Amino acid sequence: MKSGYLYVLVHPSDPDLYKIGITTRTPQERLAQHNSDYSQLAGRIVKETGQIWELKEYHPVPDPYYAESVFWSITRFVDIPYRRGVEIEKMSWEEVENALDAAKNAGLRPPPPKQPDHVYAYTAQIRKRLEGRGIALVGYVRSIVSGKSDFRCINGHQWRTTPKLVGEGVGCPECGIGECDPEEIIEMIKAGVVYLLTHPDKPGYVNIGVGYGTQGEDCREWSWGDWEAHRYRNVEDTDLAEKIIWDLLCEPLPHDREPIQKRLDIAEDAFRKLIYVMQEEIANEERRRESYEDLPEPK
Repeated sequence: MKSGYLYVLVHPSDPDLYKIGITTRTPQERLAQHNSDYSQLAGRIVKETGQIWELKEYHPVPDPYYAESVFWSITRFVDIPYRRGVEIEKMSWEEVENALDAAKNAGLRPPPPKQPDHVYAYTAQIRKRLEGRGIALVGYVRSIVSGKSDFRCINGHQWRTTPKLVGEGVGCPECGIGECDPEEIIEMIKAGVVYLLTHPDKPGYVNIGVGYGTQGEDCREWSWGDWEAHRYRNVEDTDLAEKIIWDLLCEPLPHDREPIQKRLDIAEDAFRKLIYVMQEEIANEERRRESYEDLPEPK
């Protein structure tokens, strides 16, 4: 996390008009940009009035984004959701000072509350299904089927919907970006089925079969000779699932994937644990990703 500055700009056209911003560069550099970029609101004000913004004051802060959120939480604009970069408001200087005092003393943001494993696992599952589609998940996924989560496309549109719909290929409701064929997504994430196999002539032996493709396809689509499907699990990541099930059977990959001598009840117990262990491993990986994810460049 980069430290930076929280700054306040004033404009000669209105003594109560303030621009609040954050940057990891120098406030003077950002001031020059605001006065020359006419595509943004600050620049349009310069163009319309013929007067430039002035730097009133700035303060170093260890966590610019957190300082900015604390600033606005102190003002009467706290109820305005998703400011979308609009940081220019008419306020009294007393209101600005009060918010600045809170922001300067905010320090580092508190760590996010620990989420249950299934929340991290669902979140990672949807993130993987969004890769390369121009859609980002905002926040967590607490339920894929019945709950709702926030999404944002690269064109800046934000909406709230059931994660399952976006995960299965529905794109942005405004511009359509990210729309994808469900079969393409299944192929991309290597979804498939993992089978616990038994053989009528080899009691005491089991094997593992995997098949890539649409979840729920009939096991007859994949052939293992005389070996029969005794149990199966639909999985999002077939490669990971196969690795974990062999680990649970105490035969970690890599090995020749030949049948192993194992009591059926022990193999069935390992198979029952598969989804839970997968969920835990995916959740731990999502926690690590969350810990090291870089924040976007402050404005």
